[in-house]
Amino acid sequence: MARISLIEAGEAEASAKRIMESLQKQFGVVIDPVKALAHKPEFLRSLLSLTTVADGPGDIDTGFKEVLNIRASVLNGCEFCTQMHSRMAGMHKVAAGKIEGAKEGSSSGAFDEKEKAALLLCEESTRDVKVSDASFDNARKHYSEAEIVELMGVISVINMWNRLMVGLGF
Repeated sequence: MARISLIEAGEAEASAKRIMESLQKQFGVVIDPVKALAHKPEFLRSLLSLTTVADGPGDIDTGFKEVLNIRASVLNGCEFCTQMHSRMAGMHKVAAGKIEGAKEGSSSGAFDEKEKAALLLCEESTRDVKVSDASFDNARKHYSEAEIVELMGVISVINMWNRLMVGLGF
């Protein structure tokens, strides 16, 4: 249960209302975390903008980004985000075995060595913020520097969302 009251679009400040109406039009629903974050419209807008960049098209496959989102969400105990990103992974045509494998992580047989290298970055930076030199060097074998920055950006954004959602009671 949310620890913060939920603001409906009709009750929201103008900028939050525009965001909520846009989300309603785009997705057919405004999820409760957005209604809670509507208390701070500028924060909501910035978070959604950052998320659009992190999870949108880039050098890293958008479906695999959802795998990373699932993995971090599991590690952070964010059931809301785990469920949401599992559905989104399915929408991106991620195989069911990889969606389930994301819950197990880099030790899962569902992933190749390249994917495991990214999952290890996710696991280490989610658990302890620090990434070992060995894991970073392993990632370098499979990814360009730009791709590593993108991977770490995706991982950082989902960790921020997980902390918000768990802290606010979602």
